[in-house]
Amino acid sequence: MNEKFIIFITGASGVGKTTLLNNLRTKYANKINWEFLKFDSVGVPSTEEMVRDFGSGENWQRQTTDEWIYKMVNKFAGKDLVILEGQANLKFIKAGFENQNFSKYQIVLVDCEQEIMIRRLIDERQQGWLASEDMKNWLKFLREQARSFNEPIIDTSFIDQEAVVTKFEEILTANEIKI
Repeated sequence: MNEKFIIFITGASGVGKTTLLNNLRTKYANKINWEFLKFDSVGVPSTEEMVRDFGSGENWQRQTTDEWIYKMVNKFAGKDLVILEGQANLKFIKAGFENQNFSKYQIVLVDCEQEIMIRRLIDERQQGWLASEDMKNWLKFLREQARSFNEPIIDTSFIDQEAVVTKFEEILTANEIKI
């Protein structure tokens, strides 16, 4: 690759974003020219802090998405591929890359059926408070955004983790990334 390629994996809580990133990190541990990042590593402030410091949660997400994209574009010299996993509005992601005049990127939505997301959040992750109406609406919102922008969607509802990785690898191949 001549220039780094960036993939921004997004999706609602409980759809399988972090599991995918962890599986990719393990499978491709030998790829020293690949970087794997987690959006939440910056720390997610409370809603009250977001409102106090940024005016709203949406403004916090917009600014933090911009900061991550700036970092991915301008840092990580020598990396061929940078993969970031986190929840973000697809419009904010696109705007962030446009602000950097960077076009070698792909947004990938990890998705699942609402009932499966709720089960994962409550039973598997023991985070029932995340199985809220807001999260259900966020799931639907991101799905509709991805469809309207014609971005690839990996539905994790009824496939195992290996199949999720395979679907992601198909996206890499479609973007001419050697695996």
